Amino acid sequence: MTEGPLFTREELETYLDEMYVSIDDLSEKSGLSIDALEMLIEAGCVPGPSYELRQREEIYAFVNDEVNTLSVRTTKRYFARDTVAWLQAIKPRLEKISATELSPILKAELREAFKEGLLMHGGAEIEYENFVSMSGHIDEAGFDRHFEDYVWPHWLNGTWGICVYGSDSMQNVARKTIAVERMRALTDNGSKTGYSAEETKFVVSAIEEYNAIVPPFSPHDRHESSRARLVEQALKILEGS
Repeated sequence: MTEGPLFTREELETYLDEMYVSIDDLSEKSGLSIDALEMLIEAGCVPGPSYELRQREEIYAFVNDEVNTLSVRTTKRYFARDTVAWLQAIKPRLEKISATELSPILKAELREAFKEGLLMHGGAEIEYENFVSMSGHIDEAGFDRHFEDYVWPHWLNGTWGICVYGSDSMQNVARKTIAVERMRALTDNGSKTGYSAEETKFVVSAIEEYNAIVPPFSPHDRHESSRARLVEQALKILEGS
């Protein structure tokens, strides 16, 4: 990660507390024990935390004429608030089958939902990742590679909870990825230095769509996000023209 702008610990924690929930919150809101939640995350039925705040401290004492130290590490995990809705949706199903049995079923459903989202939100229009054609045909081999290498690992690791409003819906994830790809194309991946009047219309519309589905990002990673690289860069050019 490259060095970004300075921010305070308070700013970061305020953002995380406003946008995310702890595993204790998930337990309380879902009615599931923390052990049960840990098992569901391990099984791949629930996304992992979007952020972890890791702290390392050292306890120091001088005892019996010598230094005595103890290292203490703590981790606070932040889950997307959308995880609450996801848990509420799958909880009735867990009363009928185990997490191990449910996991591949959920993955298959999420796969199809992502495919539906690609067509629903304009994937054909931008020939998304070169496996969606202008006619709306999806090359299954290309789709499978993209889902397995990109979409699914980010779901498991809670990444979509960082950058998608309503990340419990894979259609929303598809909408977000399309919004980013559209911005990349319109801005030459953030390198474009000027826009014609016609291009400006498309860029402004694309920015509105992006803002509708993508959160602001936390203070510590915003500078590396698609928002900074594509949207804010484009806005600077539009405002200066």
